[in-house]
Order: sequence, then structure tokens, then C-alpha cells
Amino acid sequence: MKPLRMRSMQARLTLLLGAIALLVSSLAGATLFWALKREVERQEITEVSGKLELIDHLIDMQNNARGLQDLAATFDEMRAGEGQLGIWIVDAHGRSVYGGPAPETLATGDGRQVVLQTADGGRMRGLRVAMNDRILPGAQLTVAVSTRTSSQFLYAYGTALVLICALWVGATVVLAAWAVRRSMAPARRLSEQAASIQPDNLARRLPLEHTDRELHELVRSFNRTLERLQAAYQQMEGFNADVAHELRTPLATLINGTQVMLSSPRDAAELRDALESNLEELEDLKTLVNDMLFLARADRGERAADLAQVSLAAEARRVAEYYEAMLEESGVHLRCEGDATLAANAGLVRRALANLISNAIKATPRGGEIVLACSASPAGARVEVRNPGPPIPSADLPRIFDRFFRSSQARAPRSEGHGLGLAIVRAIARMHGGEVDAASGAHGTVVGITLRAPDGHASAANITKT
Repeated sequence: MKPLRMRSMQARLTLLLGAIALLVSSLAGATLFWALKREVERQEITEVSGKLELIDHLIDMQNNARGLQDLAATFDEMRAGEGQLGIWIVDAHGRSVYGGPAPETLATGDGRQVVLQTADGGRMRGLRVAMNDRILPGAQLTVAVSTRTSSQFLYAYGTALVLICALWVGATVVLAAWAVRRSMAPARRLSEQAASIQPDNLARRLPLEHTDRELHELVRSFNRTLERLQAAYQQMEGFNADVAHELRTPLATLINGTQVMLSSPRDAAELRDALESNLEELEDLKTLVNDMLFLARADRGERAADLAQVSLAAEARRVAEYYEAMLEESGVHLRCEGDATLAANAGLVRRALANLISNAIKATPRGGEIVLACSASPAGARVEVRNPGPPIPSADLPRIFDRFFRSSQARAPRSEGHGLGLAIVRAIARMHGGEVDAASGAHGTVVGITLRAPDGHASAANITKT
């Protein structure tokens, strides 16, 4: 398997600048060459025009066609002196009067301009005009100059232009590579600083000072990612510590109890009592492990399944019946009011209501009343559990939904739970696309959970008093 080729922004920018330089130099060179070629052609025509006027004037001075023979010597001297000048006179029947056979006409331009090709393959540019009918009716006079010199000049100029453009493009690519590498230095520096961040120094952040404007948003996003990573890492460390703390006590109890049983002979009744005690501790550990696995699935984004239309009031009454003995023992009254129906997982809804009621019973003094209120909203439904217990300290309120958290005001005995109840309530809310909230004051504490109806499931409300 071939290794993947790494894409290089530096190489891409360098090649892009080189391509731009090549395009600009090509356009500029082509424009200069075209302008020079036009100027050379104009000068050739200007030169031919002057010769043509002179020859035409000499011909007009003659009285008849015989006078043209007297001008032949003059024309020969002009051709010999110029070297590259050509003069042809052709009568109306195409017969050559002077200059020999007329060369082949390759092209005709605006007005009188012509491009000729001689017998030896050379090209000439000139003018062709009709002669005076008084001297030679229907005859044509052609005067042209060779384009060999101008073609050689244009070839040399074009070659020099191509070399200059090639050198300029090469220099541009080299300078662009240097400039791009220098411009990318801040990105490489940020990369080195990011690579130096390790789990033991997650508090470090990439500096925004002296950072180019184009990199500001990238640095901010990276720093925000580091903040989330640091929070998750700290939460994981705290979670590991809490799990170890929660497991240590029951494991120590199991080990010590087993060691005591093994230290001396025991009868069957004592062994049975020890096994029942160990089973109780193991069941407690099983509940803790199952709760942690449930929270792990929720953290991975698992959504609630087996959705059906659920009446929150009906589920609340079922949970209240389950806690009826605990309510009587605690001397607390539970009142349910309102109702809302939405598509949800009935088992998860009951579990969330049970955790909310269980926590409210523990916080409510004897003789107090717990109110469970259900209400509907356009997006779903909401449940609030209000208890008249002592207020939760403001420093602890934002953390009551964290795993294994117990308020600093009063630590509950281990037998009353592991501190995962409200964390599970929050997980169930997220599995239904909702959220949780809490408020606490002199009049008691309110813990709320909002459940949102998934797409394709309409929610309905029927608010009543019970």
C-alpha cells in the first residue's frame, strides 16, 4: 500500500504564484512582440511607399511606353543600391514589362498592400498600384522590400523575450517560495507550540498576541478545543477517582467479611448470613456498574429507542405508588398536577421520575409536601419536582447533575445512593433531545427536566389538576 501523499500549502501557493507570473509574462511578452511586429511592418510599408512615389513620378514624366525602357537602368540602379528592393511592371495581359516574372501573391492587405513570395522562397512586403493609362493602359506597378532582415530581427527579439520571461518566472518562483515559507513561519511556530501541550500541561494555551489576523480564528478555535479537552480530562480523572472511592468500601467490606468467615470454623447459619451480606454488597456493585454503563452510552450520543406516546401524569402516578411506603415512612406527601403527552421511552421516563422523587424525599423534612408538575410546550414536555427542603448552596447548585456529586451541606450515607441519580436524569433528558435545570432558594428547590418530541412525532398536551 502506497503511503498517502501529504498536501503542502507552501508548495501549492508557490506553484500558484509561479503560474500567475508565467501567465502575466506570457501576456506581456506576446503584447510586446505583437506591437513590435506591427511597427516593423509599418516601417516596411513606409519605406516602400516612398520608393513607390518616386518610381511613379519618374514614370509619369515619360511621354510613352518606350520611355519605360530608358528608365530600366535607373530602376536597376535603385534595386542594386537597396539590395532588398523589388520592382515589377506587368501589362494588362500579365506579361512582364520590367523586373522579370512577377512573384506569387500570398496575401493582400488593406488598400494596396501585398505579401509576395519569390522563386527562392523569400518573402517580400510591398504596394501594388495601377499605372497611368497614358503610358501603359491596364498595367500594374509593384514595389516591395524583403522581410528577411525584419524576420531575423523579430526572431532574435522573440528569443530574447522568451529567455527574459523564463528567467523572470524562475526568479518569481524562487522568491515566492522564500516569501511563502517566511509567511508560513507563524503557522509552524503555532504547530510547535501545540505539539508541546501534553496531558500534564493542558492549561497552556496558544498565544493570540503577535499572531497574524488570518490565524486568530484558528487559534481561538484551538484554545476552545483545549478548554473542552481539559474539562473532559479533569472530569475523567475525577470520575476515575470517584469510581475507585465508591468501589473501595464495598470491596473492602466483602474482603474483610470473607476473611473473618475463613479465620475460624463457622456453622451453616453464619455462612448463610455472610453470603447474604456479600450478595447485598454485590447487588449494590452491580447497580453501580450498570449505572456507569448507562451514562457511558448516553455520553456517546445514544438516543432513546422504542418511542411511544407516554402520559407523564400516568407515569408519575405509577412511580408515586412505588414510593408510597417510603413516603409514609418519611412523613412526606406527594402531589401530582398537570399532564403532558409526548413520544418517549416509557421505561426511561419512569427512571428519571423515580430519581427525581427519591432525591426530593431525602431533602424534604417530615410533614412537607413534594409537588410534581407536568406541562406541555410546543417542542415537547416538561416535568418539575419541587420540594420545601433546605436550599442548596449556590456553589453546589451548578454541580448537582455531575456524577458522584454530593452537596457539601450534608453528605448522604452510602446506602442512600452513589450520587448518580441526577446524572442519570440529565442523561435521559439528553437521550430525548432535552435538558435539565435546577433552582434553589428560601422556599425550597425545583429540579426540572425537559423532553423534546423527536421529528415526526407530534406532542399533545392536556393540562389538568389532580
